[in-house]
Amino acid sequence: MGAYISVPTWWQNLDSRYRLTIGECGECGATKFPPEGTCINCAAPGSALEPAEPEGTGEIVAHTVIEGGPPPEFSELINTEDAIGAVLIELDEGARVPGMLTDCDPHECGRGDRVEATVRRIYDQEGIVRYGAKFRPKTD
Repeated sequence: MGAYISVPTWWQNLDSRYRLTIGECGECGATKFPPEGTCINCAAPGSALEPAEPEGTGEIVAHTVIEGGPPPEFSELINTEDAIGAVLIELDEGARVPGMLTDCDPHECGRGDRVEATVRRIYDQEGIVRYGAKFRPKTD
């Protein structure tokens, strides 16, 4: 099944998927995604993390293009878009978020490019269309 995520788990994490909710540590101010577990900077317990909604803008810090052999849930996407840009974004608030590129040729984006989050269709699984944040080039 590839990167299978059950429907209940998907629904449980909708804030993180749509709004990129991050955790901000009340002890040291560091941010992390997802907003759970211990602080990645000072190891404060998860209870010290306060949910925060970032602006949704940031910079690509890692980038690759998937053109063949995707997990089954992404096969249809590969067939319609030819390639998927998989990225790691460092949000302006400091948290790093994995994501996919949209509204661009994934071969033309790379490290250091500015992007912004937007909600898009990700894939279908178990008859449910799953939406979430993807990243597009930021136009100033």
